[in-house]
This record gives sequence, C-alpha cells and structure tokens, in this order.
Amino acid sequence: MKLRKSQLAAAVSAALVVGASAVQAQTAPTAPGPVASSQPLTVQLYGQVSRAVMFADDGFSSKWFHVDAQPSSTRFGINASAPVGGGLRVGGRIETEMKSNPSNVVNFGNPSTGAVSGNVLWAERWLDAFVEGPFGRINMGQGSAAADDVSTLDLSGTNMPNGTCPTDWGGGIAFRNSATGAPLTGSLQGQANGSFGLGDCNDFESRYDRLQYTTPSFGGFRAQASTGQKGTAEGTEASLWYTGKLAGDFQAAVGWSRLNSSTPAGVPDRETMGFGVAWAHASGFNIALNHTTVDGIAQTAGNDRKGKTTWGKVGYKFGQHAIAIDYGQYDDIAADGDEGKSYGIGYVWTPQRWAEIYAGYHLFELDAGPRAGVTTPVEDITVFAIGTRVRF
Repeated sequence: MKLRKSQLAAAVSAALVVGASAVQAQTAPTAPGPVASSQPLTVQLYGQVSRAVMFADDGFSSKWFHVDAQPSSTRFGINASAPVGGGLRVGGRIETEMKSNPSNVVNFGNPSTGAVSGNVLWAERWLDAFVEGPFGRINMGQGSAAADDVSTLDLSGTNMPNGTCPTDWGGGIAFRNSATGAPLTGSLQGQANGSFGLGDCNDFESRYDRLQYTTPSFGGFRAQASTGQKGTAEGTEASLWYTGKLAGDFQAAVGWSRLNSSTPAGVPDRETMGFGVAWAHASGFNIALNHTTVDGIAQTAGNDRKGKTTWGKVGYKFGQHAIAIDYGQYDDIAADGDEGKSYGIGYVWTPQRWAEIYAGYHLFELDAGPRAGVTTPVEDITVFAIGTRVRF
C-alpha cells in the first residue's frame, strides 16, 4: 500500500516499534542557484505473516510443530524512492524478518525456538540503496546478489507448500539408521563438513553486502553482476535473465557465483553454476526446472567435492486454485556417493490476492553410499504442512 504524507507519521511509528530505522518524507531543501522543483518521496510499507502447522516423521519419532514457513517467512519492510532529475530515481529498502520456530530449524529435541539464528530474533534481509536511470540500476548494501534466485523460478503458484527448496520443510529433522534408530550427524538440510543432508538447494549465495549493476531490459533480456562481502568471504556473481511470452508466461535465467573465503591454504573457493526455467501455459498448465552444481561445497582443506542439485515441477492453475507435484535429486551434497531424493505435492487456494491457504506433503530419501559407519539403510523422512500467508 502506498502512504500519502498525512499517513506517513503512522508508518514511521510502526517502523520504530519493530526496530527499523526511522523514515522521513520531506521536500528537498532549497539550494543556491536554479534547481528543479522538489519531488515527493514515495514510501511503501509492506509485510506478511507466514504461519503453518507441520507434521514430521523420521521413522522412529513423529510430532506436530507450530512453525514460521521458511519458503517465505514472516517479515516487515519499507520501500522509499523519488525522481531526482536528469532521468534518475534514487531510493532505498529496509526489510527484516522474524521467525518463531522456523520450519527448516525445529526438530524433535528442540521443537520451539524464537530466534532466526543464534540469539537474534530480528534478522536483516535488505538494507539497500539504489540509483536507476536509462543506464540501468546500481544497488549498494545488504540485498540479493546478482545470481540470487536464478534457480528458484516457479510460475506454479504453489511456492509455499512445495517450492524450489523442499528442505525448507523439515530441514532440521535428522535421518535415522533403520536398524538402530540412531540419528545420523547433521540434519535433513545440513550439508557441510560431512553432515548427512540433502542441502539447502544451493541457490548461489543469497543476500549479503554487495555492489551490484543491472542492465536495462533489451527484448526481455537483462544482465546482472555484483561483488561484495559475505561474512569473512568475498563474493562475485553474474547472471543473465529472460522474461517473455510463449503461449503464456516464460522465464529463464543462468547464473554463476564464486565465494573466496580467504581460508588457510588448501581450502578451495566455492563456485556455483546453474540455471532455472519456468513456463506457465495460458491453459493453466505449468512446468519448472532448475539445476545447480557447486564445486568446493565442503569448504574444507583438500576437499573439492562437487555437489549437484536438480529439481523439477509440473502443475496446474485453475481460478483461485493451484496444484503441483515436484521431484528433486541431490548428489554428493554431504559426501561423495550420497544420493538423496525428494518427492512433493502441494495445493494452494488464493481467495484474495493477499491471502493464501495451502497444504503440502514431502518424502525425503537418502542413500548414504560408501560412507564409513553406515552399513544399513537410512529411514525416510516424511513432512506434511498446512498453513497460510497473509500479505499487506
């Protein structure tokens, strides 16, 4: 919703309550010499509440959890921008999230956690400033790097119950040894340093502090490049995107990223390459496919293991309803020889543009291959969720 000046004070008060920086809308001060007339600042306050109940079964234990839905979490944000003359527009974005019991973190030993990560209740998502004009767009600050979301293209309308990252549901649950019931190291979504898991879908490097350039759109194509700092590592990314029509809507993207962690000699850089494609026919039939390959996924000295993730979906949209099935394959994510699979089905009812009610089911399998200490099969993990997302 867009706020007029008379409403801006209320928006600022709300932002302060949740810990966001104060936002002011005012005309530019008069400067010496001839200047263009001042332009009003457009401010947009937005957010969503994303809650679900989730049932998980690891073959030995089962439980219902009350969760915040990781595919698209509870969050709050402010957009602000204004033209400044010369065909330029300047603006900024502040967005933070708050997840009580994230659906990819809770487990049987810790079914309730109020923190997003560690002891931080509110976590930054965007703290970003931009300048755009005929030359394209320059972003600076915390936000999506150039290849973020390349492998998450999906036009099915079922992103919440069975989106492009299935382990967003039940990601904190551990696989168990079928014979003894002993949990394997790590969790369903864990992937580094030999833990057992299918990974977090490896969608490049997500959001961090970066400087990014985006070209104008040429015939539906645009390119992006960025460089920045992710923790102690330096990230570099590039991508090419296309949006157009093909008997319906069509999207495609390819991307590359490299994370130079500056760690001791022998630790390889993490390099990701991948693509995503999604098509929604005018009839409602839709498909999506993505693939990523990550060199140096282990981030340990002397280990240049290459992890691969492939995911696909087929769906159908009709009126306010959408349904889809998906399949994912995860090779060598946690160790050489690991083979993981996911199967899912999701349904979404959208009675209003701002409201979704959904249900989804996932089955996760892992073949631990030649891993030392694993001489018996691993139990499957099943996850079922019912939830809603209310956007404003």
